[in-house]
Amino acid sequence: MSLAIGIILSFTAAIAWGSSMVVFKVGVKKTDPLSATYLKGLIAIPLLVLLGWGLYGTSSLSRLFIYPNYIWLILAVICIALGDFFSLFALTKIDVSIAQPVTAIYPLFTTIALLFAKIEVITWQIIVGTLVIAGGVIGISYFSQRDSNRNEKDDSPLEGAEENPKKDSKKNMSLGIVLSFLAAIFWGGTIFFARLILEDPNVEVISMMAIRNGLMVAGAGLLVVFRAIIQKRNVIKELFPMQKETGILALGGAIAWLAGGVSFFTAVKHIGAGVSTPLSSISPFIVMLLGGFFLKEKISLPQLIGVFFIVVGSIVLSLSL
Repeated sequence: MSLAIGIILSFTAAIAWGSSMVVFKVGVKKTDPLSATYLKGLIAIPLLVLLGWGLYGTSSLSRLFIYPNYIWLILAVICIALGDFFSLFALTKIDVSIAQPVTAIYPLFTTIALLFAKIEVITWQIIVGTLVIAGGVIGISYFSQRDSNRNEKDDSPLEGAEENPKKDSKKNMSLGIVLSFLAAIFWGGTIFFARLILEDPNVEVISMMAIRNGLMVAGAGLLVVFRAIIQKRNVIKELFPMQKETGILALGGAIAWLAGGVSFFTAVKHIGAGVSTPLSSISPFIVMLLGGFFLKEKISLPQLIGVFFIVVGSIVLSLSL
C-alpha cells in the first residue's frame, strides 16, 4: 500500500470517528454508558464477523488465539472497553465539541508506548506533530473548563433565591474532561496492542476488529444481563430496548467501526501506528462542524484555536513523511 493511500485512510477514519461521536451524543441522552457500550455493536459486530469469515475464512480468526497474539488481544479488549465506556460516559456530562478534542489526545499515549517498545521509528517530526496536537487538546480542555466556571459564577443566584439549576455544571465539566482524558489513555493503549497483533502477517484487520470489538460488546452485554438480574428487570428489554436511541447507537457503532476502524487499522498495518494515529486525530474538526450545525453547540474562540493546533499538528506529520 502506498503512503498516500495510508494517509487517506487515516483521514477517512478521522471523519468517521468524528461523525460517530456526534451520533453517540444523541444516542446516550436516554441510555446509560454500559448499555450504550453494548448497543453500539449490534450492527457492526455481525457485519465484521461475516466479512472476516467470508473474506479470509477461519484461518485469520484463529491466528488471534495463538501465543502471543491472545495476550495482546485480551489487553486490547480491556483497553477499548474502558476507552469506549469512559467516552460515552463523558458525553453524558459535557458537549461533544469538548469531549472529542480531549479524547483526541490518544496519539500521545500511543507514541509514548511505541517509543518505549521500540516497535517503530518515531522521528522528531512525529513527536513535534503529536505534541502540537496535544497542545490543542489541552487548550480546549482548559478554556472550556474556565468558561464553565465563569458561567456558573454569572448564573449563581442571589442569597435566599431559588437554588441554581446549573450548580453542578462545574462538577460535570471537570468530570467530563477527566473521563475524556481516561478514554484517550485507553484508546491509545488499544491501538498499541492492536499494532502488536498486526505484526503477525496472517492476521487481517477485519478479523482482528471482529474478535476484539466482539469480545468487548459480549462482555458489556453480559454485564447488562447481570445488572438486570440483580435489579430484577426484564433481561430481554434491557438487551434490546425498543427506543430510537438503540438504533442511533447501533448506527454510530457501524460508522465508527466499519468505516473508521477498518480504515484506520488498515493504515496502521501498512504505514505504522506512529504515523496513522496522529493523522486520525483531526476528528475534533469534524465534530466542531457537525456539533455546531446539528446539535447547536456553541463554539468558542479557544475551541477554534485548539482545533487549529490539532489540524496543524496533523499537517506537520503529513509533511514529515
